[in-house]
Amino acid sequence: MKKILFLLCMTCVLVACVSNPTYIEQEGATLKTIQVTVKANEWSYTQQGTADQFNNNYFYAVVDMPEITKEVFNYGEVKAYAVFDRNSLTYARKHLLPYVLHVEEPTNTGEWLYFTETYDFTYGIGWAEFNFRTSDFAYEDNVNINPPAMDFDIVITYPQD
Repeated sequence: MKKILFLLCMTCVLVACVSNPTYIEQEGATLKTIQVTVKANEWSYTQQGTADQFNNNYFYAVVDMPEITKEVFNYGEVKAYAVFDRNSLTYARKHLLPYVLHVEEPTNTGEWLYFTETYDFTYGIGWAEFNFRTSDFAYEDNVNINPPAMDFDIVITYPQD
């Protein structure tokens, strides 16, 4: 009886080890990483006039991206990352976009401000756009508020021939 149980268990183990994967392995994927820096003065603002002052406005920066061809758009993959402290061995980090950061900041009066920063990314054939907004929309009340310079990485996976 023990031998039959042992053989039954061994058969189950061997059958479990032989399975067909549900993915297709591809060798030699071509990847390209493009580093992009958006300077503080390169951010544009969606507000066009005083009538749309409170219309969920945000900052954006468009960059030419000839690497995003029609073939990449239709058959490849494009991802973007926000990069912080790129040159620091200790603090360098990347966040896949969209990236949402919950922030708390002290005011001059000792109170605290709570808001969320959202970094996002969209692209098309030949271009890419980074978006930045905060949940408190303080920049709608104070036009002197502007995002700082930011670093991004765009990673393109080219379609295989």
